[in-house]
Amino acid sequence: MKFLKQSTAFIFRAGPFVDKTNGADFEVGLAASINQAAIQISKNGGAFGQTSAGSPTTTYDSVGHYQCPLTATDTNTLGLLRVVIAITAEALPVWHDFMVVPLNVYESLVAGTEFLDVTSLKPTFAISGAVLSVKKTNGTDEQFQKTITTSAGANPITGLSG
Repeated sequence: MKFLKQSTAFIFRAGPFVDKTNGADFEVGLAASINQAAIQISKNGGAFGQTSAGSPTTTYDSVGHYQCPLTATDTNTLGLLRVVIAITAEALPVWHDFMVVPLNVYESLVAGTEFLDVTSLKPTFAISGAVLSVKKTNGTDEQFQKTITTSAGANPITGLSG
């Protein structure tokens, strides 16, 4: 399963498409048949519907695979995205599953350009004089306080106690 960045257009290799009569021969002439009606998507377990690409441009690549576009609208829902391409007169159906993830998750896990932010429930803290106060994840209630030891050197906080 591939990760997709939420609300971002993407072109993937769909296939392999094989002949419906013998299930083995690669289909190489389907580009015109892979149209909006043939590309059905289900967003996070929802009902299947046509891709939002009005006239998707699909081109033959190799060994029964075609380049197939998804639009930003196709990828706007987080969760599982199933793409089914059915050209029943010529080939067996092909499907691909993708996991649509938020920008930060994609940039962290796939692109490696961000830190993975694993929770929005971050504690907040404040320092007042020699007291460090840490709030609970609700941002209001205090979780604990610690007395800090400071130094004027390169490491201004040298210890916690309390």
